[in-house]
Amino acid sequence: MKLSGTAGQDFGAFVAKGITLELEGEGNDYVGKGLCGGRLVVYPPEVSKIVPEESIIVGNTVLYGAITGECYFRGVAGERFAVRNSGAIAVVEGVGDHGCEYMTGGCVVVIGRA
Repeated sequence: MKLSGTAGQDFGAFVAKGITLELEGEGNDYVGKGLCGGRLVVYPPEVSKIVPEESIIVGNTVLYGAITGECYFRGVAGERFAVRNSGAIAVVEGVGDHGCEYMTGGCVVVIGRA
């Protein structure tokens, strides 16, 4: 599913295997909470003048309690990224404080500042 705009709280929460949510815009807090095998992709609009590697694209506590799935974020995540992640894979350009706190599995690649 391709979407555009600003997603509110819990965008993509509990998304199951076989479902991809692609958002051209930005997400609020708890994006991908309890992710269960789906794929989330969030990136800024092409016409946007923001610099993705320096700008927040998803809010706080993203991927909280995720168990499996994939996330790709073209921009920086807020605080507590991937807290309690036990199996999801994520790529992000930066994270705030307490990234990957209590993470027991999965893989997070931060390609910018952590």
